Amino acid sequence: MTSNTPPAITALTLGVRDVQRSRDFYVTGLGFREINYIPGEILFVQAGYGLMLALWNVESMPGEYGEVGHGPLAPPLSVGHNSASVEEVNELYARALAAGATSIGAPTLREWGGTSACVADPDGFRWDFVHNPSFAIDDDGTVTGV
Repeated sequence: MTSNTPPAITALTLGVRDVQRSRDFYVTGLGFREINYIPGEILFVQAGYGLMLALWNVESMPGEYGEVGHGPLAPPLSVGHNSASVEEVNELYARALAAGATSIGAPTLREWGGTSACVADPDGFRWDFVHNPSFAIDDDGTVTGV
């Protein structure tokens, strides 16, 4: 890595109240591949090419991250999945609901020309399932605007 190269995001960590419930949602419900699981403490899943999603017991996080916690509002964060089709948006939305998500917004054709749906996972983290025909993902993972 040179000084001009930005760091790559290779891990995202969400503070969760119940690691087993998150495992049920992410692995069993949505089908993420489990990398490592320490019951009651942390779950790592494969979230993309070279990307891990960590679901860590929120009570353990302050030792490494400082004070964190859940409040009355949704966390100002959205985890997104750009899909290849509207049908995939519909499928992922249905799978998430079946796995225990709460609907925030059903699949809807948006004014910008794509379709999106939003759910909240068991801890309130928002998942945005989107088909945006203005974006393309190349074979090497590069995202381009069309």
